Amino acid sequence: GHKLGEFAPTRTFKAHSGDRKVEAAAT
Repeated sequence: GHKLGEFAPTRTFKAHSGDRKVEAAAT
């Protein structure tokens, strides 16, 4: 449960408010 969700699946960081910023890091 990382707040950034960098290593977390898409559905995980999508639940957070920072889904758009982690999207670039997770890509």
